[in-house]
Formats: sequence, C-alpha cells, structure tokens
Amino acid sequence: MFRSILSGLALLPFALVAQPEADDHLKNAQSAYKANELDRALAYADSAIALEPGIPGGFKLRGDIKQRQLDMHGAMMDYVKAEKVEPENARLYVSRSAVHITENRVKEAMRDIEKALDLDDTDPDAWYNRACANYIGRNNEGALRDLEKSLELRPDNADALFLRGVVKGELFKESEGIVDIEAALNLRPDMADGLMSLGVLQFETKQYETAIATFTKVIDAKDDTEKEALYYRAECYYALKDKQNACESWRAAANLGESDSKFIVRNYCNTDEEKIPKKPVRGRRKSVIEF
Repeated sequence: MFRSILSGLALLPFALVAQPEADDHLKNAQSAYKANELDRALAYADSAIALEPGIPGGFKLRGDIKQRQLDMHGAMMDYVKAEKVEPENARLYVSRSAVHITENRVKEAMRDIEKALDLDDTDPDAWYNRACANYIGRNNEGALRDLEKSLELRPDNADALFLRGVVKGELFKESEGIVDIEAALNLRPDMADGLMSLGVLQFETKQYETAIATFTKVIDAKDDTEKEALYYRAECYYALKDKQNACESWRAAANLGESDSKFIVRNYCNTDEEKIPKKPVRGRRKSVIEF
C-alpha cells in the first residue's frame, strides 16, 4: 500500500505539468495548420494528444489536418473521438460533415450538419455544407436556399458564390448563374472548374464569342478539362457556322480521346457535310465541386 501511494505521488508533478505543455503543442499545431504546414501540424497535434488525450480541440484539429491531407478514414476516426471529448462543439460536426460530403454520404452529412446548426445556426460553413449535400443529392432548390443563407452570413464566400452560380445554371437561370460565377472568380481566379463552368453557361446563353475566349483560357491552362473545353469551343464555332475553326478544335479534342469529337471528325470534318449528321446529344454538364 505504501509503495503504491508513493508511486502515485511520484507521477503527480508530471501530470500537473502535462497540461500546459500539451496546450503549447496544440497552439503550435494550430499555427502550422493555418500556415498549411500539415506534416508539422500533425506532429504537434500528435504530441499534444499524447501528453493530454482529453485536451479540448486536440482530436478535432488532428481530424482537420488529416482531412486536408486527404486521409478521410483517419480524420473520421479522430472526429469520433473528438465527439466524446467535446460533444457541444458545433464546428466538429461541420468538419465531420465535410468528410461525408467528400465521400458522397449525403444522409450522414445531413445528420452532422443538423447537429451543427442546432448548436449554432449562424455558421455560414454549416449552411454551405448543407448546400453541398443537397447539391450532391440532386436537391437544387434546397441547395439554393442554403446558399442564400450562407451568403447572407458571409457575402464574400467564393465557394458559395460559385456553387450558387452552378445551381442557378442547373435550374435554367443561366444569366444569374454567370453573375455569381464571375463574382466567385473575381475573388479566386484560380478556382477549380470555375472558368469551365462559366464557359458552359455562356455557351448555353448563346454568348458564343465570349464563351470561345473563356474556353481558350481553359485550354491554355492544360488541365484535366482541356479536351472538354476544346469540344465546347468547337460547338461555339459550329453555332457561328465556322466549320474550319470548329473542326480544328474537334480534331484536337479527338486527339486527346474525346469520343464525341472522334465521331464528329469522322462524319463531319472529314466530309463535305454542312451539318453534323446524327449529332451526338450531350446532357447538361454537371460542374465539379471541390470541397
């Protein structure tokens, strides 16, 4: 008995100093995370949790770091642990809903978002996440309502502006969608899929010359949407009855493996046809939303 009491007393000073040291490590992790130094942030978060497993914000932050590192399974494990430590942290459920959205689990995302909004309905990120979940679930009307709320709370949210533009486009409000996407690009010119989505809406509203300029910027960037942009640029030239330039773009798209372009080159560009026979029907393009 005496020895066990001494052992407990011997450990007491270390327990007392562990909390301040853990706090320092957590602060360092937060700073590194804000600076996007993710490996460094993760190392500090690991240290903070090792020193004080129940430190508030520890598992939540480590989950956020892992999510940004695209370790979704690891992030989810940490968010589950975080819920046991701080179940009233609204931001925890916002972060966890993001993992569900990334992995297309709409019902699970909605459950977490509702928890977040029950705790804090003034968080624009929670409303934006719900909009993303609704968009993925093909509820564009619901997504639009959520985006209006998110932008009311944070008007300069480029992601929300972009998604609202995309949703308006899918609801056949293309002109309004163009305004939103242009506003988003003014805030973040390098937004993924931004120019491509803008060009498609310009094409849909028959702004062919403007759309050609937009698609040319996408093509010059040589990203994953290059062949799609080439196809749409060709469509614009075709609408303007410029077969030479249309076929030049369709041939470039075909060389990149675009299947509809291969058909058009074979049955239109390499013939004397004035119109494309049995022209391939393309559905409305669904934009790529990066979360």
